[in-house]
Amino acid sequence: MNKVLFFSTLFLLSCKPRPVDYIELINGYWEIENVYKNGKILKEFKVSQEIDYFRINNDLSGFRKKVKPKFNGSYTTSKDQLNFKLEIKFNKRLIVVYEDNNNIFVEEITKVNKTNLSIKNDKGMVYNYKAYKPLEIN
Repeated sequence: MNKVLFFSTLFLLSCKPRPVDYIELINGYWEIENVYKNGKILKEFKVSQEIDYFRINNDLSGFRKKVKPKFNGSYTTSKDQLNFKLEIKFNKRLIVVYEDNNNIFVEEITKVNKTNLSIKNDKGMVYNYKAYKPLEIN
């Protein structure tokens, strides 16, 4: 019985997704929903004028940029963008290292799937996003 339990546990642990499996899910457009700190909501966003666009390359470098959706389905993009490099720490943490004008800051991807993204900064603030869906106007 102990052998069955051991091998079942080993099998389940080996099937656990790794951070590298989530990288492709980050690519795309994300709309902020709210900001939390210490389990308390700091701000809720009912409607966002800007959407965050993430692009990650094969070498784990990428950028983050603010865009404004237009009614015709296109976007107005800002000239500013934050370049970053993704790092995987301890084979379980997905870290985003930004460098902006010689300033370096770090965030951690704490959750990502097809519909939600959560990012925690070094001050303990958690930014929760939902996948952006363009408005459909008939």
